[in-house]
Amino acid sequence: MTETRTHLRKTPARSRAVRTILKSSKGHFVGEFVYDNINGEPQRIKFGSHTEFKTSLCLIYRADFADIEEQLAALPFKHPRGTASEHFFDFRFTTKGGRSVCISVKPERIAKTFIYKATIKAVKKAAVGNICDAVATVTERNISPIELHNAELYHAARRPEPLIDDVVLDALQKLKTPVSINQFLADIGLSGRGFFSVARAIRFGHARLFTPEKIRGKTLIERGGET
Repeated sequence: MTETRTHLRKTPARSRAVRTILKSSKGHFVGEFVYDNINGEPQRIKFGSHTEFKTSLCLIYRADFADIEEQLAALPFKHPRGTASEHFFDFRFTTKGGRSVCISVKPERIAKTFIYKATIKAVKKAAVGNICDAVATVTERNISPIELHNAELYHAARRPEPLIDDVVLDALQKLKTPVSINQFLADIGLSGRGFFSVARAIRFGHARLFTPEKIRGKTLIERGGET
């Protein structure tokens, strides 16, 4: 007898982008992906460049993540030239503490120019206290390879596996000294099958990295503070 599926995945909520992103663009990496919001509900998010994709992924898997909105509505501001203008923020990131940061994602070659710095300064004056608490610019140089690697892993491992997770969490509570992930999994008879489960445990604080690094089989972990 085949097992009847009792739990179906929910349909992801639509993207909240106000500004339209082209479905395809020559020379640009555009698209969307689905993540689980702070309430565990699937949510679509769009991106208009490879750096936007990496930025959003890193933000979503920060420990203080509460919400992220993409492609905000136009913000009117006074351009340094004295003319009325509009700025489109790529993201608005909100922390669990309620602080919101409007983010513009730009190539480093543009972000370091005098005109951009002058323009974003004027944009910040219009944005802070109006639509956010702070303004930031993210370029490819701001994205940590370690943070991106681990965010990609957390994203791939976001779906729980209750039976395996229970075994991993029980073993972590008994862990007394740092051990590599590979050795930990071998000791509890899971081997590679439990790697994603350990990644989830690290993400949610049940395990802790012995030193900040990319999460791999050789990475040392110790018992975390969450139970």
